[in-house]
Amino acid sequence: MNVTHALTMNGRVHGELKDPVLAPRELIEQRLGLLDGVVRYSLSLWKLPSGIPFERVDLTESPQEYIQAAGSVKAMTLELRRLEQERHDPAHFVVGRAGSNGLALPPEVVIPWDGCEARVAASEVFSASEAAEVFASYYETGQLPAPLQLRPLAL
Repeated sequence: MNVTHALTMNGRVHGELKDPVLAPRELIEQRLGLLDGVVRYSLSLWKLPSGIPFERVDLTESPQEYIQAAGSVKAMTLELRRLEQERHDPAHFVVGRAGSNGLALPPEVVIPWDGCEARVAASEVFSASEAAEVFASYYETGQLPAPLQLRPLAL
């Protein structure tokens, strides 16, 4: 099996996206289903550098681009980090569904994770199963499924 991606749990436990029984999509769904907002509060999916096996990846340099979820199985926020040609630093975005009419600001939702909290619009809150679909698209195509939109995130 040619492994192309890796997962990172809680920003510090890294591993290849492979399992002897589960397909990558199933493994992503399983791992997102483990998020409880306390012990397991975040999951990132990222592509391995071309031609470099996982055990040789410099985790201080990688990943440069990824999709990540933070929160719990019931409510999580999704973020995308990607390199953009016009910037020297990677750009960071919150993933959300297309807004209703764009006239009114959606209500703010607080998503707790690891003693922190993310404040996002209601259209930017995902369940684990919804997030799994987004992660699977990112894994399979490198893109988010339409009609999701990105909101720039200032860090």
